[in-house]
Amino acid sequence: MSNGGAESILMATSIGRTGADLQFAIANWLLNSKVRVRSGTHAGGIAGWLNEHGEPEFVYPEIAGYYLSWLAAAAALHHELNVCPAATAIIEWLASITSARLPCTRYYFDDRNDWRNGATFTFDLAILCRGLHAIRGLVSEQPRRDLLRIFMFHTLPAGDVLPVYINKSHELPDCWSTRPGPFQLKTAAALLPLQDHPAIWDTYYRWSGRVLEDIDAGDLHAACYALEGLVQFGALAKSEALFEAASVFEVLFADIDDQRSDVIAQALRLGCVLRSLGFLQAGFWNDRLAELRFLLESFIDDSGAVLFRPPRYTPRHFNSWAAIFAYQCFGGTGLTVVI
Repeated sequence: MSNGGAESILMATSIGRTGADLQFAIANWLLNSKVRVRSGTHAGGIAGWLNEHGEPEFVYPEIAGYYLSWLAAAAALHHELNVCPAATAIIEWLASITSARLPCTRYYFDDRNDWRNGATFTFDLAILCRGLHAIRGLVSEQPRRDLLRIFMFHTLPAGDVLPVYINKSHELPDCWSTRPGPFQLKTAAALLPLQDHPAIWDTYYRWSGRVLEDIDAGDLHAACYALEGLVQFGALAKSEALFEAASVFEVLFADIDDQRSDVIAQALRLGCVLRSLGFLQAGFWNDRLAELRFLLESFIDDSGAVLFRPPRYTPRHFNSWAAIFAYQCFGGTGLTVVI
């Protein structure tokens, strides 16, 4: 199908910064800033964000999984990038924190408590599995394969129902990430290329066809995860999922605001992928997505760091997963997959 104008959307920027400039700057920040922890117990880990002082606040295994997927995608697009040192450092770090138990959700440098460390979330493990799968051929095979085997074993259940979390050690708050929901479509889709398991298909059939009625439009981050899962299922196995993703996206688009750069980048990626696949072809979508792209650009500073909240908010932090998502929004060709 035609890319539906996706290239013009992706390349359009405000005066002075081309899409290529922004993508290069974001890649440079991701590779060379303190978001990559280079010393201490967590050397090799990836920080969730840099705080207002430019220091990493915590390392985040889930984001290491996203980072591995991003490294593989960046290496495929830009052959001059040497991503092997960063990828190898992550593998070594993951091995170090998995030697005795599964990784914690977050490791804070000031040792604060976080309720997320009261369980192991299968979403996080699935993102790690996908990253370890993506990076094959760019790192030593045995350590990569060993980690993938461990994470896959704990992610996929003995039965047919994909759990939201395992190994709960204390009560968790009631929120989207602690209860079953359509966001699990992304968990399952991340595992689909790796193993044909009944729980993957149970998740798909449980939530597909009812995403709009079951998502919370007040939490667009989780809603976008559901649509990303539908898109990935659509690309890999179930083409009808693309039609649902497009119809739900059209409904949710009006709820997107300027509060979170990760949500803006998620929505923009989804819009561009759907247009590349032949959806959202009405002329006004070109303008709507271009406006969203300009909004995302306002969060990116000259170094390529991506603010999580609008610049007027304090304290400021520069967010690693928002940067990974944003990187995909400034390429020069039709986008067909989301990280």
